[in-house]
Amino acid sequence: MKRVLVVEPHPHVLTALAELVEEEPGYELAGAVATITEAMSQISDLTPDIILVDTDTATQESHRLGELLPMALLVHLSAATEPHKERPDSSAKTPSISILKTDAPEFLRSLTA
Repeated sequence: MKRVLVVEPHPHVLTALAELVEEEPGYELAGAVATITEAMSQISDLTPDIILVDTDTATQESHRLGELLPMALLVHLSAATEPHKERPDSSAKTPSISILKTDAPEFLRSLTA
């Protein structure tokens, strides 16, 4: 069972992503928070395997989540039609990927494929 932490500032989207994770077999919702600060304050208690972060909230602080949990997969989500240009962060030890619009259940399954 993969534990997923969702970080999303928009309440409706946060709820939808949390429900999606809960409904998908093989995944457990570790937590759902609106900000990186909230996630960082709870990260040691939540111990997620996957961290889904909205690209609008993804900052240098989101890479700190990866430093705190180097084995977790940090995923930046975007509803944009073009990916954001990411600057390489040499201090980030956690792999980071960006996802564009996709079928949500297919996306979750692809994380562990």
